Amino acid sequence: MLTQFTRRLTDGAGLLSEQNKRSVIAWFVLLPTITVLLLYRTVPLLWTFVLSFQEMEFTGETSFVGLENYQRLLTDDVFVTALVNNFIFLLTIPVGIVVALGIALLLNQQFMGSNAFRSLFFLPYILMMVGIAVIWNYIFKTNGGVANYVLLQLGIINQNISWLGDGTWAKVSVFIVHVWKSVGLYLVIMLAGLQTIPQQVYEVARIDGAARWQRFRYITLPLLKPTIGVCILVGMILSFKLFDLIRVLTGGGPANETEILITYLYKQAFTSGNFGYAAVLTVVLFVLMVSLIAVGRFVQQESYQ
Repeated sequence: MLTQFTRRLTDGAGLLSEQNKRSVIAWFVLLPTITVLLLYRTVPLLWTFVLSFQEMEFTGETSFVGLENYQRLLTDDVFVTALVNNFIFLLTIPVGIVVALGIALLLNQQFMGSNAFRSLFFLPYILMMVGIAVIWNYIFKTNGGVANYVLLQLGIINQNISWLGDGTWAKVSVFIVHVWKSVGLYLVIMLAGLQTIPQQVYEVARIDGAARWQRFRYITLPLLKPTIGVCILVGMILSFKLFDLIRVLTGGGPANETEILITYLYKQAFTSGNFGYAAVLTVVLFVLMVSLIAVGRFVQQESYQ
């Protein structure tokens, strides 16, 4: 049916070239997907921007308030904390990449059980974040938690750490869990990059007397730049997907110390009912994401040069 329709569409007048006919067919096939994107992505985004200039009640009634919601950002300390935390958790990207690169260099060798170890390290990434957060919640318990027990037994600490009760340690907890989860994905990408490097290059360097560190610095790292660029881009996206982790692990606390923009706008909208202000936070989050992803794309393109 599709073929008959497109033939009538493109062959009826006999004025379209073969290339234009293929373009018409392609656009026709893409039309359902484009329609869905417009209805469920573009239209809600535009409505959110319009709502940011209004205030809406739970009943759905709206009233125009102009720039009042945007002016509120300037005096909102929790917004500043959430914005700063978004940038702090971006630091999980270089930490995760370094850890993944170290593991990838080890697992890139052929030894018994290497494939099993690769699957084991990738497993955390495919697990549900909510389940991971529940498990780590028990690990980070102040009394009876696994983390404190191990550190006490090793003599690293003298008293229990309030991992989720202190603002700084709560951020560290979220940081650790996110790195632990994301390393698996970085590892797979790094392994793929390492396996594309010809072994002959290493053999020539070894014959020329290059030490292992020199081979890593002057061969492995330069040839892995495109792969690292991909990891940075992916990491930027992952760093904004911490809603379920923070929601279950810390709830944004203590005292809003682990709030990020997405958890804060959720509370403003569905806990406090400030839908207009939540729309402003959504706009800020969207602009921030687009800007950082653009930077990530630039870094990725520069890595290919």
